[in-house]
Amino acid sequence: MIFGKTSLTRALVLTSLSLGVVGCADLNPDGSADNPLDESHQLLSTTNGLTSINGLSSTNGLSSTNGLSSTNGLSTANGLSSANGLSSTNGLMTTAAGRTTIEYLVRCALPANSSIVKKDQNGASYTYKGQFGLGAGWQNGACDSVCQEQISACMLAHINTAGVHIPLWIVAQPSNIGWGLDPGYPNQEGSFFGNIMTNTAAYYCDGIDYNVDVVPGRIGATQVNAPYKNPFHAGSGYCKYNCSTADYPYGSSGFKACNGWNHVLTVWRQAH
Repeated sequence: MIFGKTSLTRALVLTSLSLGVVGCADLNPDGSADNPLDESHQLLSTTNGLTSINGLSSTNGLSSTNGLSSTNGLSTANGLSSANGLSSTNGLMTTAAGRTTIEYLVRCALPANSSIVKKDQNGASYTYKGQFGLGAGWQNGACDSVCQEQISACMLAHINTAGVHIPLWIVAQPSNIGWGLDPGYPNQEGSFFGNIMTNTAAYYCDGIDYNVDVVPGRIGATQVNAPYKNPFHAGSGYCKYNCSTADYPYGSSGFKACNGWNHVLTVWRQAH
């Protein structure tokens, strides 16, 4: 499938629990494609491997004791300084599951032309590449509340609790994602929002098609140990009754605010 220039305002996300690839083209380990796709599609596609968000604490989210700080940059020029917002000797960088969390955190935060290099407690180096650019300023500076909410929504949207590779289409307010839809992804699954950076505010709501073509590990299925909850389940549970839609003419694409959270990502999925 070839995406034209309008793909620069869209993001195709492939969600899975274990590392792997599925979708329009098979990707090599270095991220290149065996089948040619235009550059914009490759820059905005990714493969998830996030079972849950390792290091998420009920008292401090992903910060402090997990070796992650929202007040300092993720890297310096060489990405190895102990003064950074990501510790090499404490917390997430010291375990395989924690490093997987960092992989997707960096993909959500930094743009596609950015990367950081970090060492673990044993001195092994890891390179983490950006993708969506939802918190670009965090590379060398602080991650403010907007940055925190956008990255949180992105990471929550990457969760698949069943280990199945599911292609998804994400829309959102930031211009580098945008509201454009793709006919290959006709089912509005749901929206994600909250702040997992400083607390455990991890939420979702049901899209209009959340129970259509249900897939394992995603909204509508029986999820085990999902890190998010629906704050509207006492009522309908649907986003459309509880959230503010995107501005005209994109009202049917997704939502720009839910339950007091102003940075929301909406996910669409394929028909079977």
